[in-house]
Amino acid sequence: MPRNTFLRLTVATLAIWLVAATVMSSSILISPHNATGANVQETYVFVRKWGSHGTGDGQFQRVHDVEFDPSEKYVYTTDRDGNRVQVFDKNGTFLFKWGSKGIGDGQFTVPYSVDADSKGNVWVSDRGNHRIQKFDKDGQFLFKFGNTDGHPSSALGKFDNPRQVAVDKDVKFLYVADSKNNRIQKFYTNGTFVKSWGSKGTGDGQFNLPISLVIDSKGNIIVNDLGNSHIQKFDTNGKFLMKFGSTGTGDGQFSQMEHIAVDKFDNIYVNDPQSGPSGSGIPRVQKFDTNGHFITKWGSKGIGDGQFVDPEHLAVDSDGNVYVTDRHNNNIQVFAPVNRTITGNTTVENMTRANSSVSGS
Repeated sequence: MPRNTFLRLTVATLAIWLVAATVMSSSILISPHNATGANVQETYVFVRKWGSHGTGDGQFQRVHDVEFDPSEKYVYTTDRDGNRVQVFDKNGTFLFKWGSKGIGDGQFTVPYSVDADSKGNVWVSDRGNHRIQKFDKDGQFLFKFGNTDGHPSSALGKFDNPRQVAVDKDVKFLYVADSKNNRIQKFYTNGTFVKSWGSKGTGDGQFNLPISLVIDSKGNIIVNDLGNSHIQKFDTNGKFLMKFGSTGTGDGQFSQMEHIAVDKFDNIYVNDPQSGPSGSGIPRVQKFDTNGHFITKWGSKGIGDGQFVDPEHLAVDSDGNVYVTDRHNNNIQVFAPVNRTITGNTTVENMTRANSSVSGS
């Protein structure tokens, strides 16, 4: 081999290893093995969990939603049948709580979802009272809007089982999945009605029980259309953009999808209990890119670490860790992303860091 060719190959090999060393703490997407065809799979591994059934602090009667404040100091959870919001740190240490059953300010009848806006305000969809309540970060009641008599309504600006509330990054608008009215409603954050879209049906922009929605970094509204077994995406004015998903148990299909979340790369995560605790399916979390292309999945049925019986809501922190509530096991489990590299009979797992663009999908 000519000397200059050997030097070029040596320098090229060294460069590859230097790049791999630089990103090793973030990902193993680049390595000599990968360059020669090793199989790199993204997956998630169990990190920790907390919670159990009960009425005490840190226990749940039916845990539902999970969300972070902007600093990720607080983890807010809704205890649906306990009619309260409980707050933890990211390690699962109980901090404080608020709420009780009733129709008064700061009381709940089935608090379904929680969202914390970029200013630290906390919004709760009070499903059974058919209204939205706003609190400060410490749980002090600020105001409410929606139905005033506790009864469902199909009037504009009113609700019939509002299951999800999400606030945009500028804290100008909020969106509500008005589930039994089969529509999405848009409001100013002072509670003033702006517009609604949707009707019952199977076509684009129609719904059959929309139960969850999130807002991506571009301001698009992503809606979980439970009865139609697909995810729909809209712009801020309700214009239909795309959809993905179908009924089934294969990758990218759903048999009983519950709630959705997005990460800062706009990847979409979906809880799919697959017939719930009485069914024969395998409960799982599925991950998709922003265009609805399947990336990975994880989960199995059971009560052990990393297993689910009825996964409900989920949220993704700034490091890419996924927090999943299981309403049957009454716990919250945390999963971390890893890249699993398979070369021949050898498998190596490397923790990824979602705050590096290398690990974006």
